[in-house]
Amino acid sequence: MGILRDIGAWLWRLLPGNPILGRVVSSGSKRSRHLWARLIYLVVLVAVFVLGGGLLLRAYERSLADLAKQATQTFMAVSMVQLFLMSFIAPIFCAGAITQEKDANTYHILLATPLSNAQIVLGSLFSRIYFVWVLLLSGLPIFCITMIYGGVTTTEIFESFGLAACTGLVTGSLAIMISFLKMGTRRTIFAFFVGIAVYLLGVGLLGLSAFGQLAQAPPATTFFDSTRQYQMSWLAAIHPFLALMVVTGQTPPPDPVAVHAYGWPARWLLAYPQYGYMLLTTLASAVMVLLSLIYVRRGAREGEVTLFARVFEAVLPRRARAERRKPRRVWRNPIAWREATTRASAGGRSLLRLLFNVAGLTCGLALLVAYHTGTWGSGPTAAASVRAWLIPLVWIELAVILLVVTSTAATTLTREKESLTIELLLCSPLTSRYIIAGMLQGLVRLVIPLIGVPTLTVVLFVLLDLLPLGTAAVTTVEAAFLVPLQMVAFAALAAMVGLHFSLLSKKTVQAVMISTTIVMGAAGLLTACGLAVRAANPMIAALVLPFTPVWGVQALLDPWAIASGAAGSSGLSAATGGVAPGELVIFRVTRVVATLVAAAIYLAITFALHNSMVRGFDMTVRRQTA
Repeated sequence: MGILRDIGAWLWRLLPGNPILGRVVSSGSKRSRHLWARLIYLVVLVAVFVLGGGLLLRAYERSLADLAKQATQTFMAVSMVQLFLMSFIAPIFCAGAITQEKDANTYHILLATPLSNAQIVLGSLFSRIYFVWVLLLSGLPIFCITMIYGGVTTTEIFESFGLAACTGLVTGSLAIMISFLKMGTRRTIFAFFVGIAVYLLGVGLLGLSAFGQLAQAPPATTFFDSTRQYQMSWLAAIHPFLALMVVTGQTPPPDPVAVHAYGWPARWLLAYPQYGYMLLTTLASAVMVLLSLIYVRRGAREGEVTLFARVFEAVLPRRARAERRKPRRVWRNPIAWREATTRASAGGRSLLRLLFNVAGLTCGLALLVAYHTGTWGSGPTAAASVRAWLIPLVWIELAVILLVVTSTAATTLTREKESLTIELLLCSPLTSRYIIAGMLQGLVRLVIPLIGVPTLTVVLFVLLDLLPLGTAAVTTVEAAFLVPLQMVAFAALAAMVGLHFSLLSKKTVQAVMISTTIVMGAAGLLTACGLAVRAANPMIAALVLPFTPVWGVQALLDPWAIASGAAGSSGLSAATGGVAPGELVIFRVTRVVATLVAAAIYLAITFALHNSMVRGFDMTVRRQTA
């Protein structure tokens, strides 16, 4: 009994009675920013539920069968948004668990306490995951409403919540592990945004391709493309969105008997991919927690000479390295040079940025080659199928660009405050306008290669459409000029929002959380508003959609679907692009003018925020450093 009592006390101190967990949960629940985070999260889900699914719009005019079908589509839309938010919210909460302690120089104090390595790791992880899971549970009533009209079962709701919870757990565990490996907060956040987006995009497209589909699974039409049938992917057990498509019935799983020949555990993962994803992510989280236990105190041993350091010093002595290093050429604005070229900058030189560029261009070129080699056939129907892949690809790239530029801008000034170098800037003869201009120039050099990926993809499609190759046009000529202009306007405003909260906040994690939440919330609300006008008159859709990030891109790349979908009564098919030529010309001209006006308005708001930030820079910084 004494041994059992000691084991029980050890388990209690490990997690339920963990002082780190108790301190963060008890103090964090009273903070207003967590209340605002829950509020914005619920507002986004409600907006997608009301406008995205359209379940409550004209419900009295529909039959019960139509309501049940619409409830299923609404559940699918809200579940995808919830899973997307969990993929990026969990790293934001967890990335600063240890790096925030290191930036505040309190990490060594934490190591000097009698807390064990397991208590530090588990307390840091679950104190942040607690807020993520509470945020997830707060949206449960919204999902329960979809069960009123049928079409959605309790099992589907809990399975979708299980996928989201496990996604938050594995991304949070990875953030904690990287934090213990002594990576900076800004690099951790940047790496997560780019790495997660590349993984979701690459594995998702591979799973939906002909190579990734499982032959034993029954075919079905999906939520985002009803023109062709898809089968469940054999990658569904390692990809959250592919597993969610199985839960919602978009790609039904195969019968267990049909995959029995694959052997265990492959047959179980293929027959029940949603449960396989939950199991694999939980096991991966446990492995990353065990790895974190090793580096809790080893990462704090600064100044000790390791075996690798000795070998490296013997091969390339320090003096020789210093003599061989080329002199650096500083630009006219040293702040811009530091932001764009040095490792101390907010963006830095990252392999993941190169990976994003390579993955985006590879996917774009694959679509281009597949279309012009006849994989989808020929004619307007094949062009519509290519657009069904091209538009989501540009959407994901735009989302990554906004997240990266927002999080990077939010760390520009807070890292100076945390490293206590902001006083050096204030003592220098550099003016506030000069400092902010340098940081903006560094952000521009960071985001231009990212925007170049979707721009080059669209330009290649436009150029090949102009050649007499005998294939239908995939997109419009003006998209090659307006898509990058629209992305620059959105990215500029997102950068100014991040810079603004980087000036007002003292901590990097706080600035990143607030600015990212505002940008994502605003983008979600604009997207929901765009859905409300898509069924309106084509002229109204052409005027309003360019002001929204998501539907503005679709209006530029696929005016046929927007015009025919908005016309409604014309009975023309979006798949064939069968819109009356006169109506299409008017729609395209109106859309071009509205896009130029929207870009001008976004840039004007950005310039106004810049001037406001310059005027209040000195007063705000000196008040915080006083």
